[in-house]
Amino acid sequence: MTRKSLAILLAIAVMAMSVTWVAAQQDSVQKPQEKKLSFEERLQYLGLEIPDEVKKRFEDLDKLPPPVLLNTEDFFDWRMMGGVTPVKDQGDCGSCWAFAATGAFESAVLIADSIEWDLSEQQALSCNTGESSCEGGWMEDAFAVFMGYGAVGEACMPYQADDTVPCTQEQCVPLARQIGFEDIPNNISAIKNALLSGPVSTTFMVYSDFQYNCYWHDPTDEINHAVVIVGWDDVMCGGLGAWIVKNSWGVDHGDSGYDYIPYNSCGIGRYTQRPIYADGAPILSYSPDSISLSVSQNGSASRTVEISNLGAGNLNYHLDAVQSVQQDSFGYFWFDSDSSQGPQYGWIDISSIGQVIDFGVDIDDGNSGPLDLGFSFNFYGNDFNSICVCTNGWASFTDSVSVEYGNVAIPDPEPPNNMLAVFYDDMNFENGGTGYFYTNNSDSAIITWQDVPDWRQEGIFTFQIILVAPMSVTYQYEEMGPGRLSECSIGIENGDGTIGLEVIRDTTYMHNFMAVDFNWEPLPVPLTWVSIDEGVGVVLPNQTAFVDVVFSGDGLSIGTYDAKLRLASNDPNNTVNDIPVIMEVVEQTVISGNAGNLPAGFSLSQNYPNPFNAATIIGYDLSLPAHVELGIYNILGRKMITLINEFQQAGKHHVTWNAEEMASGFYFYKIQAGDYSETKRMLLLK
Repeated sequence: MTRKSLAILLAIAVMAMSVTWVAAQQDSVQKPQEKKLSFEERLQYLGLEIPDEVKKRFEDLDKLPPPVLLNTEDFFDWRMMGGVTPVKDQGDCGSCWAFAATGAFESAVLIADSIEWDLSEQQALSCNTGESSCEGGWMEDAFAVFMGYGAVGEACMPYQADDTVPCTQEQCVPLARQIGFEDIPNNISAIKNALLSGPVSTTFMVYSDFQYNCYWHDPTDEINHAVVIVGWDDVMCGGLGAWIVKNSWGVDHGDSGYDYIPYNSCGIGRYTQRPIYADGAPILSYSPDSISLSVSQNGSASRTVEISNLGAGNLNYHLDAVQSVQQDSFGYFWFDSDSSQGPQYGWIDISSIGQVIDFGVDIDDGNSGPLDLGFSFNFYGNDFNSICVCTNGWASFTDSVSVEYGNVAIPDPEPPNNMLAVFYDDMNFENGGTGYFYTNNSDSAIITWQDVPDWRQEGIFTFQIILVAPMSVTYQYEEMGPGRLSECSIGIENGDGTIGLEVIRDTTYMHNFMAVDFNWEPLPVPLTWVSIDEGVGVVLPNQTAFVDVVFSGDGLSIGTYDAKLRLASNDPNNTVNDIPVIMEVVEQTVISGNAGNLPAGFSLSQNYPNPFNAATIIGYDLSLPAHVELGIYNILGRKMITLINEFQQAGKHHVTWNAEEMASGFYFYKIQAGDYSETKRMLLLK
């Protein structure tokens, strides 16, 4: 059984052992809304109205790149873990928004407190202060009620499918209070990550031919229905994958009230939100914060990363190995001045020494090209002696025709190519500003956009490109905005638009007095020398996961190799953390002594016997003298016994642990010998 499976089973066991407490006012009541509606009648009561400001908010959010996926399993369903309340029926009222919000919030309470409340959708319908009603509405109006007064029970405010029913929440005792909600971007990884905390409300488009099981319709801008996503199945729907959806059309609909909607079908996943019930977030703690080690050619060594959860909610993590510097497939990489590895900002004013750029007749969308550099500049392996400049915040070594203003993702095969996108957006010199070009005709050139407004005149922008032969590119940003900072592309791209390095697109990133530097170096050795055991998992509150990472010198030349272990988690304050790794590969040697050949490296053996019922032997090898600490930990990651804590000579060693007074179960043993650290698991059975 994997550690992830064990964690999930433990979570299910804890939930199963919980005592479900339901107050007297939560006793089953006969709802006035009992008549069954046909599908055609359902279509008349699809009530979802999304405010314009919400659309804009999600439009900006959906431009973010997908996050690291924290759970790579192909199936996840909160119904199997006791995290979903019963299916309900909205009847002949366009109140899907209230049922989606209430259903997601009921699950949040159930998962946190193991209490299955039947909360009142009528409260959301009658007491919201927005414009949500039976004619349609938006989930946030329900969330506002639950955050303001608190959610009351169905028994106190029974559902009437009628928005004219008076708000009587003051006569009811709040059962749970929502403390907030989170907007989730419309991409599969982001929604899956959010689902790890609990079901989420979402929206999609119901068409007249809709059916519950794997219905496909091309993505659409139209949205008319709100539901609750409770899980996913990547294998369903012929391999398309599907969201498991709790609808509000009663148990006679679909699969006992549930739909299976393929990813991206009908716009599913747009406008997704997760209600926040309690401050039960996980808190990530990890060790070590860096790794430095030596391995011999054809040898290997392992280190253990300890991932602890100091918070109240389950911690989901993903540990992966990445290159120290992220490069495109040609070898370019970038750093900005906010990084310790980045360039120093230093604006170069060329307004008095440079030539004013002539963009032609159309100074809204104009191209200057070509301008003579006076030297040779290498870009993606080709040498260029001139450059073209567009009003819209980009330059190209070859494109003197395009005036493209609709910034696209980088790379893109469509023109412009051989491009330097410094602030690729719709700029307009008709409203002011000047372009300058300067070259020293030796090895350096500068292009400046000075005080240029964007087309909507939401900001005024001053930025520049600095070229230094043979191939160094620097962007500098002097005065930017204040508006439109989230509507541009920044990066570089090769001649056919197949290779490029995108810094950002349509995301607020740059600020005044900032520099971004692009440089090139040979692509590093692929990270086949790092392997991770169980890099994705769940850590329950107050527990620790031990992840083994193996570093191999097999097939590598003598030298130093660097990388990073990237630890992503759902700790809201530590979503991504990097653990630097430096591995030195040395020539394999054999050290001889009075006791014969010594071990070629440090290692920790599996205990023997395992499982064991009283005592077990733990062996370990030291290739060099070192201070050794070897301890026993319980399943919560707490040290119970220190077996060794002393300086020892190189050689083969072992120690016996007598566990007669310990309870049956899993235990971990960890060795720390100099820089070497490793952890293994053992099982005591009595």
